[in-house]
Amino acid sequence: MLMLAGCTSLSLDTAARLRSLDYLNDDLAGLLLAFDLPAALEPVPAGSVLNLDVTTPASGERHIRAALVVADASEIAGTLPPPADARSYYLFGFSDADKAAIREAQAWARTLPPGNNAMTISLSPGICRTAAIDPERVSVSVLVALPGATGLAPLIASQSVKSLLAAAPIKDLPACAGHSG
Repeated sequence: MLMLAGCTSLSLDTAARLRSLDYLNDDLAGLLLAFDLPAALEPVPAGSVLNLDVTTPASGERHIRAALVVADASEIAGTLPPPADARSYYLFGFSDADKAAIREAQAWARTLPPGNNAMTISLSPGICRTAAIDPERVSVSVLVALPGATGLAPLIASQSVKSLLAAAPIKDLPACAGHSG
């Protein structure tokens, strides 16, 4: 099945400014992502990927490609404001194997000398449509939270489907399985 593979990239330094996220010491493997989608859009099961890249000029690189898995809503349900009318939240986290890889990359990054090191996160959300939409008017948001933290920060803030598609290898949002769209 085709999926929206639009990639949005946000450096962790930007995320840190948004909500004081400490990319070396906060448990990034415990991050939970809340997709805020209108009724006409749904996430594609196992279709979203978060990439974590740590690069250094002298010490090498670490690249993690973590497929998002459905998360337990109880961990952040109290921190989410109610969704807007005709919108829903879909909550995602990481598999145990991906959590271990993320924690190992963070541990490695903490051993590096400061400066000239870059850590970036990029997200490729897998999304499909259950009905016809206007890609210019329909927007997608993805909020990020650490379990136990108060407040959420946007990883993708009200971005139009059209702009997500502009960065994707596909140019049309596919119908969800079981829907004619």
